[in-house]
Amino acid sequence: MGKIEEKKRIKKEALLYSAFELFTEKGIQNTSISDIVKRAKMAKGTFYLYFKDKYDIRDRLIAGKASVLFEKASIEVEKRQWDTLEERVVALADNIVDQLQENPVLLKFISKNLSWAVFSSIRIAEMDNRNCLDIFQELLKKSGREFRNEDLMVFMIVELVNATCYHAILNGQPVSVEELKPELNTAICNIIRQFEM
Repeated sequence: MGKIEEKKRIKKEALLYSAFELFTEKGIQNTSISDIVKRAKMAKGTFYLYFKDKYDIRDRLIAGKASVLFEKASIEVEKRQWDTLEERVVALADNIVDQLQENPVLLKFISKNLSWAVFSSIRIAEMDNRNCLDIFQELLKKSGREFRNEDLMVFMIVELVNATCYHAILNGQPVSVEELKPELNTAICNIIRQFEM
């Protein structure tokens, strides 16, 4: 990488870092582009060299943070031999929940802002730049089983994990994460079975 590319990378990372700090401190609605560039110690025009608007930087942050979570979980799941698709998907979800439990700030940011459009397009650089749906598709294919409306099935699992874990992790309500996990795991397995043909 040349000096110019390195300087661009550093500037872009500084903007992303500043935006993440501000979004998690003040919220996206209360953060302006001026706030982001001021924190990053850059001119406002520099922001527009890398991002369209604050929602563009938000989506890139979500994609980046979520891809790291998903990548770590996928790598951990691949380290063990699982007998069933259900076991693999539950292990993947458990790992992601554990990572989010360790980082509640990231949980708040991702949970409030992760949309299906962003999730389904998240590319995982360390895994041949596949997206999250590609990885689910591979798990389904490896199972040797057939499913109807696979994208809807994955959507329901992602939304279930996201919605139920948010309050359990942050507030311990209605139950702790440890009390939630067995019920969540059963629900994930039921969703998979519901979509099997």
